[in-house]
Amino acid sequence: MGLSESERFQFDLAGFLVRPAILTENQVADIRQQIERIKHDPQSLPPQHRSIPGGPASLLIDHPKVIDVLHDVIGPNIRLEACGAVWRQKGEQHGQLHGGGPKQIDPIFGYRVQNGQIQAGMVRVIFEFSEIRKEDGATHFIVGSHKANFPMHPDHMELDQESKRSPFLVSYDCPPGSAVFFSENTCHAGPRWKGDEPRVAILHAYSHLATHWHRLNTPAVILESLPPQKQAYFREPWWADFRTQPATHNTIERFVEKGESVISTDHEP
Repeated sequence: MGLSESERFQFDLAGFLVRPAILTENQVADIRQQIERIKHDPQSLPPQHRSIPGGPASLLIDHPKVIDVLHDVIGPNIRLEACGAVWRQKGEQHGQLHGGGPKQIDPIFGYRVQNGQIQAGMVRVIFEFSEIRKEDGATHFIVGSHKANFPMHPDHMELDQESKRSPFLVSYDCPPGSAVFFSENTCHAGPRWKGDEPRVAILHAYSHLATHWHRLNTPAVILESLPPQKQAYFREPWWADFRTQPATHNTIERFVEKGESVISTDHEP
């Protein structure tokens, strides 16, 4: 179905978008339990479930309410470059504010709109498995920074001292099972978590099929356990092969039909 007009406006204006509760309660429970066991007792899981996106978390790879957004803001030909789990206890933090500024021409991180079509470079998706309240310290964004024409000013980069934070620094509320989409070019950070319960999340990075930023580090045992339709999201970054006539295109359908593998000879677990 793609973005609604309201969602399109929000994503373009702010640089991020929340789709609340796209997962069922059972899906949330199963994936949260998997993340908890990965964090605290990985040996209790079969090898193919000990890392994201294996096991129950594999349903997130091509969840229809995620893919339709990505097709609207990246295009129909996408890859999943990187993914991992977050288990953040009270007091833990994940980096300072980064991103933002004049990177619109960057083919990997840039953000452009022309003729009513959004063209984002890398788009991150956060799947939240905790109740998220703004005051607890989930991911924060400097709104509009994904298309800023000047470098991020130091007056707007304070994260730790709340009294000095930028008025443009915002976060979100959402229930477990929600998805948060943001342009990698939006200035963002994971402040110190203040909730009594841990923040549990999964973070995916999607990009256009023709670009490549992260070196794939998903363990081979995880990739091999995925069905071909999901493996296809990790296929090599190219779109057209003109050595053939007509040119071969690196579509999901071709990948599945040819029975190709995403496990390269130089892949390291």
